[in-house]
Amino acid sequence: MSRRYSPEEARAFLERVDPFREIVEGVEAVTYLDADDEINSIYISPQIETMLGYPPEVWIANPEMWQERTHPDDRGWVYEDSLMHTSRQGAYHAEYRMIAADGRVVWVRDHADPVKDADGNTVFWRGVMMDVTELKETYERLRNSLDMLRHSMAERRLLLRRIENSAERERRTIAGNIHDDSIQVMASVSLRLQALHELLPENRRAASEEIREMVDESIERLRALVFELRPVALESKGLVAALRQYLERTGTDAGFDHRIEDKLESEPSIDLRVQLYRIAQEAIANVGKHAQARLVQVRVETRGSGVGVTIEDDGKGFSLRPVEAGEGHFGFAAMRERAEMAGGIFDVRSEVGKGVVVEFWLPSEVPVPPSSERS
Repeated sequence: MSRRYSPEEARAFLERVDPFREIVEGVEAVTYLDADDEINSIYISPQIETMLGYPPEVWIANPEMWQERTHPDDRGWVYEDSLMHTSRQGAYHAEYRMIAADGRVVWVRDHADPVKDADGNTVFWRGVMMDVTELKETYERLRNSLDMLRHSMAERRLLLRRIENSAERERRTIAGNIHDDSIQVMASVSLRLQALHELLPENRRAASEEIREMVDESIERLRALVFELRPVALESKGLVAALRQYLERTGTDAGFDHRIEDKLESEPSIDLRVQLYRIAQEAIANVGKHAQARLVQVRVETRGSGVGVTIEDDGKGFSLRPVEAGEGHFGFAAMRERAEMAGGIFDVRSEVGKGVVVEFWLPSEVPVPPSSERS
């Protein structure tokens, strides 16, 4: 049958087995021994006075000192947790606040283990308390800084979204004006030129035909500009459909085939669609202008809490060193900045003669700071 040691018996036991007190009292931590039958100290090292302002004899003379000096907000759970570990005879570990004699709040990291006799009975608990106030305060400052950084990033993302929305509205307005005004007027001119062409004698028709062809070519260029400014399919048919149309148009001009793989679990919001489309548009336009590719493959997929887009071509490629050094390839820098400002990531991989892989991911949701939500 196990026995429980009284505080007096535990002190007597300590006197017989305590050759290391000088070592213990030289470390920068409070060491203590608590009786097993009650939570009160039978020994506490002199460092307690430095930590909390009470000399060891005062601490030991008051069995309630530990509870009394524990912060009122922590006292209940700390005491219950200590009793639970004492009853289970398991190691105790906790971080909590204590009130020093001068009113300071001191964070302590407390760890204790049971010390047993030859028969396996717990004689007392051996513990160490360390002052971790500075560590906690540093952590709190870092946490506050991180919160401020997150808030700032959220503000930037919100600003980007507003800029994007404003730019898209402006693009739609310009596209609408070109379509409803300039293109209609020029189409009318083309029809009149055709009618005039029929009235001219044969020897003068070549000049009128040349003029009409120039007008028709200008109309096609304006229609292409309207398509660039306002991809109607982006709103009506979705992201993949809009990208497919852009690939077809750019591929026809640049001479490459294309494949697009749709792995979306659901259609992104219109705001996210616009951001994804504009970055992909820039990447595909780069292929058309520079890559001399035969095939462009695009994959659009739901990835975690966002959408990922991969654009791969089999063109001439390039060395990444100038890009990594920030030289040239300003289109990639703009794409990267756009993706990162939206809270996403951007990556480009390439080797000379082995094509280019552009990959980016944007989160589905843009966190809105409370202050911005109210403004």
